[in-house]
This record gives sequence, structure tokens and C-alpha cells, in this order.
Amino acid sequence: MAIQTPMKAIQNNLLLNQLDEMWAYYRLRSTSLMEFDDKKIAGQKNKMERFLEEMNSYKSIHLWEYPQDAQLENRLQELESDFADDVFSSGKYYADETAHILKGRLGMPSKPDFVIGVRLPTNSISLEQGIKENLHSLALTANAHIMNLLNLERIVYSDIFEAYEDAEENLLSTMLSIQAERLTQKEMMYINRYAFIRGMAHDKDIVRENMKVADITNTVISPKYHKCLKLTAPEGESYVSLLTVDDMGDDMSQMHLFYDLQKLPFPVELSIKATIESKGTTKSGIGFKDTQINEKIAEQAETKRYVDTDVVEASEMTQYLQESLKNETTYLWNWIATIIVTGSTKKEALMNAKLAQNYMKDLGVSCKIPVADQLQLFYRNLPGKELEYLNKDWQQKTLRDGLAETLFGATADLGNKIGWHIGWIDRNIYNLDIKSAIANSRDFVLFHPMLGNQQIARTLTKSPHILISGDTGEGKTFLSTVIYIYACMMKIKTLFIDPKKDRRKHIEGLLQQDWLYEEYPLFANVLEKIQFVTLDANNAKNWGALDPVQLFDDSRNAKEMIEIIINQVYDFSGEHKDVIELAFLQSIKEVLNRKAIGETVGTVDVIRGMQNHSNEAVSNAGKLLLGKIEDSILKLLVHDGSNPALSLEQARTVLEVENLDLPDSETSMEDYTPSQLASSAVMFALGRFCELFGANSEERTMEFMDEAWIFNTTQQGRKVKKSMRRVGRSQENAMVFMTQKISDEDTSNFGTAFAFKESEAIPDMLCWMKMADTEENHDLVLNMYQGQCLYRDLYGHVGKVSIECLFDEWQDTLKTVKKTNVARAEEAYL
Repeated sequence: MAIQTPMKAIQNNLLLNQLDEMWAYYRLRSTSLMEFDDKKIAGQKNKMERFLEEMNSYKSIHLWEYPQDAQLENRLQELESDFADDVFSSGKYYADETAHILKGRLGMPSKPDFVIGVRLPTNSISLEQGIKENLHSLALTANAHIMNLLNLERIVYSDIFEAYEDAEENLLSTMLSIQAERLTQKEMMYINRYAFIRGMAHDKDIVRENMKVADITNTVISPKYHKCLKLTAPEGESYVSLLTVDDMGDDMSQMHLFYDLQKLPFPVELSIKATIESKGTTKSGIGFKDTQINEKIAEQAETKRYVDTDVVEASEMTQYLQESLKNETTYLWNWIATIIVTGSTKKEALMNAKLAQNYMKDLGVSCKIPVADQLQLFYRNLPGKELEYLNKDWQQKTLRDGLAETLFGATADLGNKIGWHIGWIDRNIYNLDIKSAIANSRDFVLFHPMLGNQQIARTLTKSPHILISGDTGEGKTFLSTVIYIYACMMKIKTLFIDPKKDRRKHIEGLLQQDWLYEEYPLFANVLEKIQFVTLDANNAKNWGALDPVQLFDDSRNAKEMIEIIINQVYDFSGEHKDVIELAFLQSIKEVLNRKAIGETVGTVDVIRGMQNHSNEAVSNAGKLLLGKIEDSILKLLVHDGSNPALSLEQARTVLEVENLDLPDSETSMEDYTPSQLASSAVMFALGRFCELFGANSEERTMEFMDEAWIFNTTQQGRKVKKSMRRVGRSQENAMVFMTQKISDEDTSNFGTAFAFKESEAIPDMLCWMKMADTEENHDLVLNMYQGQCLYRDLYGHVGKVSIECLFDEWQDTLKTVKKTNVARAEEAYL
């Protein structure tokens, strides 16, 4: 059964309908916000209220949110230029596999698109033209109207479109104030065609490029099905069910229709057609209603001696409307909201409609699934169609603040537009488990590790650094390993400092499995490129691998690092403090001068210089330091220069330290053992090595520092960390810090942050993420499962994310705890 579209002609973002009314259409830039971000939500509502006030002179609008193709394949193809040459095929495979898996789960991966239509009033045509020209413009519209009445077809409409150019230009300034921009002609063609192919797999770009006006309605619409329509088009077929919002109650606050419907695990549209009621009609209606209410109050007061609460509330509401309408800019808006769902089968469409209906009921909104009016609803929600009533029960009457409550333009979008998949947005406080949180989300999250300092438009940071924080066992290691493997497939030189030595056993263990090479050779290709380097103080070849004299070419950095190391293991306080420290600094200077003239020296020569000093106190300090170094991990830092320093040339390195004895993060420095002091000095040296690693401006580099909390324990550590961060701002370098306490870090130092749960520090987490310290947000964090975190992206958006790796073959490299049979049995009985 064919149906006539309201559209008669399209030019640029203008649509001329069959009644010769001109509509202008715009795309609203979405605003990402969290559900409990009251301040940002209020700002979004205020913005829409101001916009709706500007619409007083336009009378009719169309607010439409639909699930636009996210063009995931195109986004992932954009990554290809970043793939490393030696693993290009691996990067290409996993990008393609990402698109394949997500399309298998979601059908068409989509993102909400927000479109605003505004009917241009005829009385605004060419107001600034001369009288003769203006009369000509009005005559054009009158002629078009007469032709329409006579059922005559006009072929060329350019003169009519031209007559509305000034009116649209005036409207544009208002649209720009809410960050809305004109649709292009191709986009206009697409949104008109979209209604006829919704629910069908299609390529938006192909549809837009090949579309002709005559093709827009090239779909057979069958209304013979119960509570749904069947669409059949060259693109395929689908079933569509339309629901009407029936009753929203008297209190419209928190009725975030556009935002809340995005939570459903299938694509949903929401279309609102709205028009302003004249003051005369409104006052007449309210006056009549007021008379009815007063009569009822008098009747109940006389017969029952009290007045029902609902009658009192109705009286108060009427008085509020009467007072509000005294403001000349306040009008009553009449509007109808239609929810549209699809399915590949009738059963799926009706099931989705029922789920949407039940979901809205839980929110306090009653919806109907009409039986006989599906076709009419379809027609009345097409672009360019004026609001018409099929059923008065579906009509909402509110002031502009009520319409603004729907949160048009709001999303929970997070992450980069181009990047690897790392997880899913979780919009709910409560979920059964992380698996159900993932299954119930359509909001995939992409992440690119090297965009922080690229000065991308709309980003709120220039820092490339990434923070991963949280309690032990919450998911830091899993996420950091996923990001590291992704980085290894890109043109990024990577270094992973792994004090716990977790990565080697998983990766090398996997590389020993024959099935990996047989079934997943492209993954094996990536893992084989990772070089593992273990620094072992028991191996003489490793002595001095991190010796500052060998690592640093410039004397200033070498001197600074020698001081940091020695200050960590030797206390210069005491009776002879100044003498010993002066001799120490002098010995550093002498050794670095010897290096400058070509001698082979190292930090141990600094200490030997002190040992051989004529002052007994200085000599004893030198002997004590040599004693501390002997048979300790400090040999990695203090040697004679006979061994080469650690290489900076390897492309993908995981660096471990044998027998590293780090204290617990809660241990005070005063309680550190000598071994823990020496181990923390090694960590500081590794930090400076990271700085060197990322200092080459000709390379893109990325360093992962596990147990980064150690840098916050002493002044020396904080000095090293500051120096490490500074490199990223001037070179193409990013640092990934994995730590336990988010409060130890400054928000300005990190462009991106993943905050896993800290059960005893939820207020600190909320403060760092700039979230309100409310009961809802506490519950949000407290109910996060292992593998869930708060994520702050480069744009300053914050939300809860369920981290996921899509690829089964990666799992063995990501496991931090091996699940026992008893643990699996425990889960089976949940």
C-alpha cells in the first residue's frame, strides 16, 4: 500500500510540503552527560527552554532522535594509517573483526542523531525586500497554494525556496546558539528516506549519494499486521511498531524521554511534533476549566465538607498556568510524542514495542501501541508534517519547561570517535553482573591511546597521559594489558614497566601453545614482537643497566638522578651533614667531568671518591654506601660503566626487575626496610628511563608504569614523576600510570582517566572525576563490578564503563587470577 509523503520538494535544508508550507531542518550537536549530573542536566534544559522561547514566532517544530548508523567500519578503517608495518595484517584483522563482532551483536551499530525541524511562517517571507519584491514573493506562495487546491503539479520550485531564504537565514542564528547546524541536501534526502527503510541494513553514504527525490518513497508499506507495519524496499524488509506517549502524569520533572529511551538494548526513535497554542485559545480553555474546578470545589465543600486532593491540585495548576501566561513570551505547547521501534520479524518488532512500553511504565509514563492507527502515525511523523491529532488522549499540553524536560539532544556518549573497542557504557546503577551490563548496552566505547596532545577540536585537555587507578583486583591489569596490545599493533614505540612480572608468564606461556599459531597466527605475530627484558642484580651483565652516568648524556640530568638514588637509601642528616653532602656533590662533579673526557666511569666511582676522601666522616659515608650496594638490587643503578646502559631502541618492550621488593601502598616510608628503600630507588630510575624513552620527538612513544603509586611516597619520587609527565606535553609521548589511589594524582596531569572502584575512597573518586558527591553517585560506584570503572575521556565526559576484550584468543594473556572449578560451581548456583 503506497502512502504519500508530506515532502513535495527539497533544496538544501529546506523542505516544501504538500500544503506549501516550508520547513527548515537542522542537526543538533549532542551533549554528553551522566544521569545524575544535576548541574549539567539543568544547563541542557535551560538551553532548550531559551530555544523554545525563540520558537514563539515559528509556532510548529519537529524534534526527532533516530539511531544513525555509527559507520563503525569507516571509523576502524581510519585507524589503518596508524598500524605498524610489521604487524599491519594483524591490526587490519582485529579492526575488521571488531566491526564483525559488534555488528553481530547490535545489528547496525548506531549513535543517536538529533534533528530539529522548524516551520517557517509565511508572514516572514522577504520582510527586508522592497514592497514590490515582497508582493511577488507572497504571490508565489499564493499561486503554489492555488495549484495545490487544483491538484496541479509544479515542476520547478526554486523561486519559492528563494522566497524563504531570508527567513531561514534569520532562523539560523537561533539554531547556531544551541549548536545546531543546517542539514545538507544529501542529508535531507537521507532523513526523508530513512523513515521508509528504518530497521533495514543499509549504508548511509550509499543511500545519500544515489538518492533521487522520486526514490524517497520507494517502499511498500503493509498495514495488515496487528500493531505494526511491514516495510518492503530495495534495501530489504523490516517491521515497524509505533507507540504513543499517553499519560505522563501531572509532574513532568525528570521525564527525560529522549535520554532514557537510549538505555533500551535495541534501536529506538522518538519523534515529537509540537505546536504553540494561541493565547486566546489557551485563556478560553483555562477559564472554562477554572469554572469547572471552582464549581466542583464548592460542591464538595458543601456535600463532603472537604475537597479532594486531586481537585485542589488541579486548582493550583490552573492558577499557576494563569499566572505564567501573563508573561507575553509564555505560551502553551501542544505536542505528541511517538516512540518507534523495529524488528527483522513481526515478532521481534512487537516484542521490542512491549519492552519499550513496560520500560516507560517503570518510569511513570503510560504508552499505547495503537492497533488501527499505525499507518496514520507513520505518516504523521514524517519530516515536514504538521502536528495532527488522531486521539486527544495522546496530546500533551505543557509550557516550554515541560517540553525541555524531555532532554532533547542529551546522550551518554564517551570515548574517542576513532579508536579500538574497549567496552560498553553502563547507564544503570544496578545490574545483575557485568555480563548483563554488557548485554544490555548498545553504547560501545572506542579508545585511541595517542590523541591527547593533538589539539583536537572540543577536547578539554592537552595532556596525553592516562591514569588507571583502583583497588587491587578491580581490573587495572586487564585494561592496561588490552591497551598495551592495541598499542603494539600501532606505530607506537612501547615500554611496559612490569614490577609484578605478570605479563611475561601469560604471554610466553601462550606462545608455547601450538593452537595459537594454527588458529590465530595474526595474534601470535603481535605477541612474538614483544621483547621481554628482565633486570636481575644477580646477573653481572645487568649491573649498571640503569646507572645515571651511563643513561644520561647531559651532566645535569645525570647529577639529578644520582642524587635521587642516593637520597633514597642514605640519610644525609646528622652532625656532619654539610661536609658529607658537599663531598658527595663534589665527587659527582668529578666523575661526570671524567666521563666528559672519555673515561669509563659510573655512579660507583662517585661513592669510591667519597670512600677515599681525607675526611673521616665522608669516608665512612662512602664505605656505608658501598656496603648498601653490595649484594643488593642497587647494583642495577650503581656500577663502574663497564656494562652498557639499557637500550632505548627496541620497539616493544616489557621490562621486569627480579627480586623487586616494593612495600605495600599503605606502608609509611619511615617503616620501609632497606630492601624496600633500594627497590623504590630502582623504580625511580625506571621512571627516568621512561622519560628518556619518550624524549625522541621523531618517534611516537608510550610508556606503561605499573605500581606508579611508589612515586608519591617521597619527594624524590614526586620529582621523577613530574619530569616524566613533562616529556609528553612537548613530544609525541604518552604515559600510562597504574596506581591504587586516585587522590594521589592531580586531575590536570591526565587527559584520560579510568577509575576502578576504591571502596574506602568513593568521595575521592567522585571529586577527582568532578561528579557530585550524592547518594546516587555513591551507589553508582559502590555497585560497580570487577571490570567496571568510571571513565573520563578527552572531551571531559564521564561515565561508567564495562571493560571488555572482544577476542577469545586474548583471554589467556589477560587473566590475572585462574578461576578454580569450585569457583565456577559457585557461579552456577547464583
